Amino acid sequence: MEFVPGVFCDNTEQRGFWFLFKKGKVLYFGSGDSIRFPELLRPSELGLKTTEPVYIGQLNGKNVFTAQVFETEEPYHNCCGVANYPYALPRDLFMAVGEDMFNLICRAWHISRWTESWKFCPSCGAPMRPSGTERAKVCTSCGRTDYPLLSPAVIVAVTKGDRLLLASNSNFPAGRYSILAGFVESGESAEDTIHREIMEEVGIKVKNIKYFGSQCWPFPNSFMLGFTAEWESGELHPDGVEIIKADWFKADSMPDIPPCGSISRKLINNFIKTKGNCNDK
Repeated sequence: MEFVPGVFCDNTEQRGFWFLFKKGKVLYFGSGDSIRFPELLRPSELGLKTTEPVYIGQLNGKNVFTAQVFETEEPYHNCCGVANYPYALPRDLFMAVGEDMFNLICRAWHISRWTESWKFCPSCGAPMRPSGTERAKVCTSCGRTDYPLLSPAVIVAVTKGDRLLLASNSNFPAGRYSILAGFVESGESAEDTIHREIMEEVGIKVKNIKYFGSQCWPFPNSFMLGFTAEWESGELHPDGVEIIKADWFKADSMPDIPPCGSISRKLINNFIKTKGNCNDK
């Protein structure tokens, strides 16, 4: 797959790919490993009414658009009028569509949601219009320019010898564990956030912080900065509010962990791989 980001579309009368969202779920066709997305001139071909379409680039030489479906609308087959096209959470499609397509879906969802939510100027309240030169909106009155909202956050794989720190968040499904994460606060570096979040959530100090990688995670608008670190001192004491359980796990005794697609799973898999027992499933 070859995706080229873009802001302006030269030919809106060319059939293109559409990522259509309703309540955070994307419309798709097919099943199993044969997932695909609508290739249309416009969503009305499926009997859908949507928000104003947004062009996001080209995929394999074809235009790519995104829009949000009005909640009262249901897709249907033109031939029989039966509403049977499903929607799914993007993360639930990761294994079927692969990382590159998953990232494109995430890009589409982020841009679509921001476009719809950022209609009025936060400074003066006047309507915002698309910029004529970049992915931004400009106030029609005071000229303020705003870009798609991103919230930086850190996510850290902390090790203690041959064990990895995993915690169960109060918002997780029962029995699910993952690595610790938290949003960067004003005035903090990523390293400051790591020290603060880990101390607040489980009561330990860490050292040897190293950058691992990043991921845009638009649920809702996070930009995740991944790190590894080592335990320095302290005993685990979950805060009991956000973190309800925390423990150290060996590579061959992992609990229920996040599915593939997230940087949290990549960090966990990296730990398992270094111990010689990687399982990507």
